[in-house]
Amino acid sequence: MTLGIDAYYIDEHGKQVDLPLSSALGGVESTRYSFYAGEKAIAAGLVLFPLLATEMWIEARGAELAILKREAHVMLGLLEDKERAYWEFRLGNILEAIELATPYGENGIVSIG
Repeated sequence: MTLGIDAYYIDEHGKQVDLPLSSALGGVESTRYSFYAGEKAIAAGLVLFPLLATEMWIEARGAELAILKREAHVMLGLLEDKERAYWEFRLGNILEAIELATPYGENGIVSIG
């Protein structure tokens, strides 16, 4: 299985409206433990990504999108050369989702899981 990324907003009628992503790939299932909730993420003080070790998915909305964006940039900064291409693509997908959802304020949501 793979981790998927979704970006959407809740419209004025309470309906979920999906936002189109270039790619929804977040990584293989095992990376929820080895990367998103791995030693580097925990040592860096990340809060949202490590939740993937215990939750089926995480959702960030509104102000939490800025936290998720910061965490993605922290993880980008921790990458080693041998893993850079793989993770730049997947973290880039998360950053794209955040950019799409952010204009919707509290109704903008990014889900990873």
